[in-house]
Amino acid sequence: MKSILLMLTTAFLSLSFLFAKGIIGAWPVNAGPLNPHLYTPNQMYAQVLVYEGLVRYNKDGSIGPAIAESWQISDDGKTYTFTLKENRLFSDGTPIDAFAVEKNFQTIIMNKARHQWLGIVNKIESFKALDSTHFELKLSSPYVATLNELSLPRPFRILAPSGFKTQDTSKGIAKAVGSGAWQLIETKLGEYDIFVPNPHFNGKKPAFEWLIMKVLPDPNARVLALQSGAIDILTGKDSISLENFVRLQKDSNFGVEKSDIQGTTTLVINASHNRLTQYDIAIRKAILHAFNKDSVISGILLNVEQKADNLFSPTLPYANQSLHHYAFNQELARHLLDEAGWKLKGKMRYKDGKKLELNLVYIGTNPIQKAISEALQGDLAKVGITLHLVASEEVSFYQTQKNGNFDIIFNETWGNPYDPHSFLGSMLSSSHADYTAQQDLPNKAEIDKGIQNILNTANPKVLQENYSFVLNALNDSAIYLPISYSFVPAVYRKDRIKNFEFGAMQTEFMFHLLTHP
Repeated sequence: MKSILLMLTTAFLSLSFLFAKGIIGAWPVNAGPLNPHLYTPNQMYAQVLVYEGLVRYNKDGSIGPAIAESWQISDDGKTYTFTLKENRLFSDGTPIDAFAVEKNFQTIIMNKARHQWLGIVNKIESFKALDSTHFELKLSSPYVATLNELSLPRPFRILAPSGFKTQDTSKGIAKAVGSGAWQLIETKLGEYDIFVPNPHFNGKKPAFEWLIMKVLPDPNARVLALQSGAIDILTGKDSISLENFVRLQKDSNFGVEKSDIQGTTTLVINASHNRLTQYDIAIRKAILHAFNKDSVISGILLNVEQKADNLFSPTLPYANQSLHHYAFNQELARHLLDEAGWKLKGKMRYKDGKKLELNLVYIGTNPIQKAISEALQGDLAKVGITLHLVASEEVSFYQTQKNGNFDIIFNETWGNPYDPHSFLGSMLSSSHADYTAQQDLPNKAEIDKGIQNILNTANPKVLQENYSFVLNALNDSAIYLPISYSFVPAVYRKDRIKNFEFGAMQTEFMFHLLTHP
């Protein structure tokens, strides 16, 4: 018996020692090949762990140094000259210099079509390494979000030249070699990704010797793993259900934290020419008035997320506008439909022999979207609108956003530093639900012109005037049903880690700042 107890004690001590040396988290999928210049299946949190950009976005909205230690902007706002710190190294020990930056910009612009949703991509006129420590970027016109967009998780993160397979990284990379706090050393598909500290990182070195991200697609499995001690931390949007988030707030064994606002959860109502919702703005307005948002905030979102009445949080630059508020009023919704000629026959509405029925597309594995969809379905039934719910697989869902085969679909703005500038800029390209839903609005040309004006100036007065026009025009079009201002949750074991901090972006996890308890 004593020998068995000794073996168990030894095993426990060994396990404790193992956990003390590293951090274990969980994510629904593998990190991917970690190409810094591409999108899915590359996971943004991992791209941020491994790579840096020229600059970084800070929590207070300012821009700080990263690969570049300083920069100068010409008087006309079109030329940026970045000065790189000397003697810095990538994780494999190769030098970081302006020629490496130039090589990355070459491959990004070589694949410009992939990135045209991003305003700066359409502004870049030329770029070059002036010498080993100076990189020059020239734009066709001033762009106020230049530094913000250079700080994003992708595509302007810098891969070491040793990580290139060919000059064109869209064909793949040889190895994920960056200058971020961590380096990826092992991946097992469907099981885990292992990161270790980058010995040449320029910032605070991680206190832990490794970081394992287990692949756990099921959110309930992730919570059980956290509670059992199999993992140390869960963070990231949709990493944990709101019910479990609220429940674990009451458990003293866990640190439970939420970030500042990181985007807006919305429903987008399609106003394109082949949808009922295009022909009649009364239908769109009726949907907005019929939705009992307060009930969703309290009953589904558990008062954890703040109710949203605008596309962007008023706390964001230029977003604090006086917009018309579509208050919950089902009697007004019925009146709008009656006036538009949609007459009730029993519990359903018809006009010119056509039934008022719509579809709503949501991600089938997302329980919050499912619950909100069902709530809206019930609210619309009360005013005579039939709503069919379409559960979609995630990849198919985003394809549906792009091809416009929806009446109503879920969408999210992207948080800092995308909102509001880069998100508005993305409305000009057919890469998201916004473009599809807006394309046949009668004032679409004016909206696009306003967005172009925003993208082509750094003048605060001009920006304010055009933001006011664009945000009011979009609001008056009644194609957006804002639901809540979202946040990033974090739940961690207090016996394993301390000093948790949120990053400035929703996919920036500051694992390198965590310390032992």
